[in-house]
Amino acid sequence: MALDLSWNNLTGIIPENIGHANVLEILSLQGNELNGTLPSGLFELTNLKYLFLGDNGFSGSISDDIDQLANLRQLTVSENSIAGTIPSALGLCKYLESLNIYYTNIEGTIPEEVCLLT
Repeated sequence: MALDLSWNNLTGIIPENIGHANVLEILSLQGNELNGTLPSGLFELTNLKYLFLGDNGFSGSISDDIDQLANLRQLTVSENSIAGTIPSALGLCKYLESLNIYYTNIEGTIPEEVCLLT
């Protein structure tokens, strides 16, 4: 199941209860005016394979809870005010093929766990 609300001028935050939509495999919210931090409910979407959050106003960091998205294949948080470092827990997303973090405030080194993804 997919939910694509890209490029709709949506504003506000992602509701915490997004985690109740646990059948989602694709969630695309890119190109809106969403803001705030990434809610913990987002990491309850354990069937999620593609998460597109680019080109919004998100802040905060990528949570270590990202490892709960074990089926994740693509993560895009580009063009946001996301900061911090790339969490080593991302290395537990063994199916990850694409990580897009350009035009963010993420800094530091790439964790070895992420480098070992094949």
